[in-house]
Amino acid sequence: MSLGKRHIGRRVAGIGVGVALMMLGLPAPAYAAITITGLSPTSGPTDCIVVATGTGFHDLPASQTTVEFVNTTDATDVVNAPNFFAFSDGTTLWVASPILDPGTSYFLRVDNDATTDPGITSTATFLATTDAGGCAPTVTSFTPTCGPAGSTVTITGTNLQDTDMDGATVLFSPYDTTDNDGTPTVPDVSDVTSLTVVVPSGTSGGGTHATLDGPIKIVNEVSPNGVFSTASFLLPPPDCVPAGGTTHARSVSFKIKSTGKASGAVKSTEDPAFTDCAAAVPVKIQRKTSSGWKTVGKTTTNDTGSYTKKVKNKPGKQKFRALAPKVSLGDPVTDLCLKAKSATRKA
Repeated sequence: MSLGKRHIGRRVAGIGVGVALMMLGLPAPAYAAITITGLSPTSGPTDCIVVATGTGFHDLPASQTTVEFVNTTDATDVVNAPNFFAFSDGTTLWVASPILDPGTSYFLRVDNDATTDPGITSTATFLATTDAGGCAPTVTSFTPTCGPAGSTVTITGTNLQDTDMDGATVLFSPYDTTDNDGTPTVPDVSDVTSLTVVVPSGTSGGGTHATLDGPIKIVNEVSPNGVFSTASFLLPPPDCVPAGGTTHARSVSFKIKSTGKASGAVKSTEDPAFTDCAAAVPVKIQRKTSSGWKTVGKTTTNDTGSYTKKVKNKPGKQKFRALAPKVSLGDPVTDLCLKAKSATRKA
């Protein structure tokens, strides 16, 4: 899915959108009320990425928004947090904790031109610590567990972000930051609980260290020494020998019009490309529902990997994606085309 994120910084003086419209004789826009329903994690050091949930975070321009940490016992002790951004749906905001007084608890306060000064303050609190606190990254799992350079790996865990808001650094053995850091996928779909990267070749930066079997290492400002996965990521050959055949990584692009016409293409992400995993393969068009993703259309790619499919589109903005399921080739099976998911689109 596409995060739809944007960087936003310190509020500056200026004429609000509503005032400008009133001067033109136009009605002021209706803004969603800011609410802050939760903070996670609730403790950590400087540069911890705190996730605030609520409403109204994205209604106004970046320059008209301020995020601050307010001492719970001294309301005059207010620390500005300039490094933050809000998601396009307005319900999630990420903020890097500024330099705070260790051992002190703080409320989070968000202010923009739709609020009454000094803004809306959370009831949840954040405890400033000198250690990683609740903000230390963890690695729960990753998939697939083996594959060649250029394949895509998704890592799940917690606190998998950095202050640049583009995902923590992912290193593959032997953990040389020049040669063995995983490259974020395009589009970048990293989240605090999920990172998706491309396995490095180990020679991109002029280095000489080929990527080796070993645990995956996650590094961010909170844990500069890194944390390691329990399991090892395996490279072929000979360790990565998937049961039933050789795996092949691929991608699927997707776009959809308001009429419900979906289109895109399945492509091999290997070099050289393994085209058998792109041509004449099934594709599912799925819509997001309250209970998960529901398949609303099925089609098959043509000889070049392209596909089109018309699906029903309900009134209002709906979220859709394309899914290329895992496919087995040969009898007996000689090759496996890995599952691929597109970014989420609205129509």
